[in-house]
Parts: sequence; structure tokens; C-alpha cells
Amino acid sequence: MPALSTAQFRLTIDSLPDELGVLAFEGTEAISRPFEFRIRLVSEHAGLALERFLHRPAFLAFNTLGNGIHGQIADFAVGESGQRLTHYHATLVPRLSSLELAFNRRIFQRQTVRQIITEVLKLHGLLGDAFRFQLGPTEYPPRDYCTQCEESDLAFIQRLCEEEGWHYHFEHGPQQHVLVFGDDQSRFRSLPPTPFVPDGAMVADEPTIRTFSVRVRGATSRVTRRDHDFEKPRLTLEGASGHHPHDAQGAQPDREDYAYAPGRFLTLAQGQQTALRALQRRQRDTCVVEGGSNQPALLSGHFMSLKNHGRACWNQRWLLTWLRHEGSQPQVLEEAIGNVEEGIPEQGYGNRFKAVPWDVFYRPSVRHRRPVLVSETATVSGPQGSEIHCDEYGRVKVRFHWDRAEGNPERSSCWVRVATGWAGDGFGTQLIPRVGMEVVITFLAGDPDQPLITGCVPNKANPVPHGLPLNDTRSVFKSRSSPGGDGSNELHIEDRKGAERIYLRAERDLFANVRNDHTLEIGRDQRITLAGQHYSEIRGEEHHTVGGHRVTQLNADDFLNINGSLHAQAGETLVIRAGQVLQIECAGALTVKSGSQLTLEGGGHFLRIGADGIFSSTPIEPGGGPGPGATLQNKSARRPGETDDPVAGRAATSTGVVAISEGATGPPAGRAPLSIGVLCKRCFQQAQAQVRGLAARL
Repeated sequence: MPALSTAQFRLTIDSLPDELGVLAFEGTEAISRPFEFRIRLVSEHAGLALERFLHRPAFLAFNTLGNGIHGQIADFAVGESGQRLTHYHATLVPRLSSLELAFNRRIFQRQTVRQIITEVLKLHGLLGDAFRFQLGPTEYPPRDYCTQCEESDLAFIQRLCEEEGWHYHFEHGPQQHVLVFGDDQSRFRSLPPTPFVPDGAMVADEPTIRTFSVRVRGATSRVTRRDHDFEKPRLTLEGASGHHPHDAQGAQPDREDYAYAPGRFLTLAQGQQTALRALQRRQRDTCVVEGGSNQPALLSGHFMSLKNHGRACWNQRWLLTWLRHEGSQPQVLEEAIGNVEEGIPEQGYGNRFKAVPWDVFYRPSVRHRRPVLVSETATVSGPQGSEIHCDEYGRVKVRFHWDRAEGNPERSSCWVRVATGWAGDGFGTQLIPRVGMEVVITFLAGDPDQPLITGCVPNKANPVPHGLPLNDTRSVFKSRSSPGGDGSNELHIEDRKGAERIYLRAERDLFANVRNDHTLEIGRDQRITLAGQHYSEIRGEEHHTVGGHRVTQLNADDFLNINGSLHAQAGETLVIRAGQVLQIECAGALTVKSGSQLTLEGGGHFLRIGADGIFSSTPIEPGGGPGPGATLQNKSARRPGETDDPVAGRAATSTGVVAISEGATGPPAGRAPLSIGVLCKRCFQQAQAQVRGLAARL
């Protein structure tokens, strides 16, 4: 095709023959946006296989000096055909645009934005020579938790750059294009100066800038950002940048941009940087240039140098932020194909551009905001074999149902805070979701990087504690022994009419600590069953009032140790019966007093003392000896919490225990009460002498 050899615009496709001529093209490119060029082509071959052009690297040359756009073919279509030429249509985009076709939900932990972007790009085959980072000295700490959620990989990368204040642009060559990330002005290359020649002037032999206009406008004067760190709740995390505006006429209205940005920064320095970059974004377009030229070397992300303008202050460097390129060369047509010429622009190349002053920090607009999430459920996760996995704040880790990193539970999520009904300074509620539980996750301000557990939900694997709907009137709190236990502690409230009750179950121990009074009021019966021992300690007085009978059954011994006195009083009858031996022993005096009659009976004989005298069933003979008694056994009471047995054989302290019959007011005047106990030999001899004296009187 003779016409192709003289064509100014050429499309060179990798590994394919030069069989397509460029009829026309138009395309847009800008900082922090993928470029797109639509190219109209013609060929003598009507049957080209369309599929072989897809994803092919290609270079669209604007001239023979190497200026142009390098990319890959995103789509390829066939159009009308004439007798010899067939029209084709191709779209040229960067390799980065292919990331718009991939959507994912995944979690990145403890990685910097640079590391995250690098990982995503490499997954799409963009290796180190296809992109580079040209970042300044600013430190960018790792993000503890970063989520890609319902976003394309391209949108995710663009969002991260916008949040950090990074920009990206492309550098083009005949063999490849390179994606360049930067965070300040020093990362942009400078182009050779281009003269300004206004429209209507003599046509120049070199590329010129034909139109050049400057527009200024007001902007935000200051920016304030605030955040919150739950580990430093009393610290006001706030960063500010800017100042109150003034001009020759005095103060201007304060145009502040204030926002609360949870999860964006954790230090005051980071807050200051966040506010500064937001202010730079707001003030980026306070001075904007719009113009047009036929300079094919102009590309976004490059400094354009203007010269020969009537306003000398404009003859400086300007950062190109947006361009629209157009080109047409109808000479590639050797014949008319229908009315195709009607849509072909005038021959030649031209562009329109926007630019900002070179010293203005370029921060990309926020066009890709974080997806706003409401709530979803997830499963609590932890190390292999663990049942409870939390940190000092009660936070747990979860695995979202959409997370495909099943083989690495530690990467499933960050530590997620758990909402409770109450949280104070060392007081509140504490309920730790356990591994395997399904929990409800909400997101602070809808931010997927700010998850919060607000509750748990039962499922088939984790059913409700008591079957439903059978127990629909029951409110239950039931735990599970851990680790590896089948036991449980439980509190449930039954509200079924006529069967209301509160049930409390302790799998092992129950401890109640009452710092003041404890009042228990029971409308009917109380039943207590102890399988083991019962220990109680009352450090004050103990009072019992029983309105009816008191029945006590002891299947072993009863030990009563009293350091003071024992006073027992029966309103009618006091009966003490021993199956074998009844022994009353006193270290001092023993007084047995009856208001009418006292009878001692044993061995078939009796001794009766009454108002009418003293009578014995047989004469009392001197001599003999005391009968066998019983040895006093003592067992000290064990206090609650004591584990050692009390010391055996400890002697009890005996005091005067006085038995007074009904109607008596006390012992005879001037005499100490007689102690009840086993009679010693001396006491027995005294009693014998008294009996003999009485007998002699009779």
C-alpha cells in the first residue's frame, strides 16, 4: 500500500505484520486515570482474524520522532468493506485497564500500600519493569487491616492511591509503557519548551501552542481531620492545615473542610499529613490552564514549558493534567468506501489540554470511595485446636464467608472489637465469642476496614441452648466448659404461665460475695440437698425462729462446742434419751432442781426427793464405786475454706450449764448453780454422806 509508507500516524502491533493503516484516532489521557484511544484503521485484508489482535501490545506513533502512545489492544472490530479496503476499529488502553475486569474480595494485613499495589499488579502479570514507585521521603506505615470489597482490582488500586494522596501516570516508548507512582512534583519529567503562536498568526514550521487561557477560582482555606484511637481514648487525634484567609480588604470568610475520618491515622503527625494532603487536593485547581496545540510530545504527567507568550509570567513550566488527542490522515484511503469520508476529521494532529502551575502539589481527586457496607455475618476463627482466641481487649478474629484464605486462619481478619452491653473502667460485661460461632459484623461509618462485632446468631452447627419453639417462653444464658468440656454453667428464666421459675446451674463451684445484707424470702418451701459437707461461719449472732416443728435427723455424731454458756428452755417437756449412756459432767458444782419432785431411777431402784421427804426403794449402803461413764469426745468446727481436718482430741472449755425446771427463777440464793456432768468420786462421796444423814433423820 503506497499510501502507508507516507503516513504520519502508524500503529505497530507486536508480532504482527504491518498491514493496517491509521485513518483517524482520538483519545484521552490524564493523571491518575487509564488512557483510552479509539483508532480507525483500514486494510487490504478483509478476513483478518479479530481474536489475534486482542491484548496485543501496540504503539500508536504520532510522528516519526518516537512520540506516541503505547498500550495494548482491548477490543478489535471489523467495519465496512469496499472493493479493496476494509475498515477496522481498535481501542488502545494501558495494561492497567485489564484490572478493571477482575473483581475480588480479600484482606491484606500489616502491609504498606506500596506492598499491596505491588502484589495486585504482579498477580496480573505486571512485573517490575512494567511499573515503578517514585515516592518522596514521607513514611507510610503498614496498614493493619485493608479490605478489597466488591471492587475491581483497578478501582481498589486507585482508591488506595487517592487515600494516600499518590498520583500515577504513564511514560511511553515504542516498545513498552511504564506505570509510574509518585507523591510529589519531583517525579514528573519536563518536556522541551513549546512556543506560543496564537490562532490566526502565520503557520509555524514547528509544533506550537495555539490557545492558552488561565482561570482562577476560590478554594477551601483550611482542612481539619479528626480520628479516634480506642487504645488512647483520652487523646484528641486531630490534624489541621491551612489558615484563615486575608486579603487587602481584610478577613475573608473561613472556608474550612472538617471531617471525622475513623481509622485513617493513629498519631498527630499522621493526622497533620492527612489534613495537609486534603488541603492540597482542595486547592489544586485554584489556577487552571486550558489550551490547544499541535505538539505531539505533550503527555499528561509531564511538565510543559511555555515560551514566547505575551504575559511573561506565564512563560514557565506547567503540569499537564489532562489531554485529548485527535489525528486524521485520509490519504491512507485509495478509494471511497460508501460515505466514510463524511466522518473523517481534517488531516493532521491536534490536542487540547489542561494544566496547573508547576509548584502546585497534585493530589488526585477522590473518585473511588470505599464501598459502604452495612452488616454481614462471619465465623470466629483462631489457631488450630483453640476454642477461645482473644486479646487483652476481648477482640477476636473472624473469617468472612467470602474469604478464600481458609488455609491461613491468622490471615482471615484483624482483631475485631466486640460490642458489649456495658463497658466501663474495669467494670461492665464480658462475653467472648468463641471459635466457630457465627457473629454479626457491622462496619463503623460503613467502612469495610472498620469491622465491629455486634452479636451472635445461631445456625445448624450452633443451635439454640433449649429447643425451639418448644421453649419459646424461656430466656437462657448457657455457657460451655473449655477447653474440650461438655459441661456448662446456666441461668435461664422460664416465663410460661403457671410454671414460672429461675434456674441456676454451676458446673463446678458457685461463689456469691455479698458485701452487706443478704435477704432471702421464700413464699413456700425450701429444699437443699448436699452431696458432700456443709461449712458455715457466722461472725456475729445467729437467730432462728421456727413457726412449727423442727425435725433434725443425724445419722452420725453431733458435736456442740460452746465457748460461753448454753441455755436451753422448753415451754412444756424436755426429754433427753440416750440409747446407752447419758453422762452429765461438770468441773464445778452441779445443781439439779425441780419445783415439786426429783426422782433418780436405775437398776430397779429409785430415789425420790419431794416436798414430803426423801424416799429410797432400798436402804442406802455405804461403799461401792461409781458406775462406768463415757469419755467426752470433742471435734472442732471447720470454717468455710479450710481444707485440713481439725485437731483431734482438743479439750473443750466447759462452763456452767444450768438446767432449771419450769417455774424456777434460778439457783438457791448464795449458791452457785450445779454443773451438769459426770459425778467425780469426791462428789459421789458427798452425795452418799448427805443421803445417810437424811436416812438417819427418817
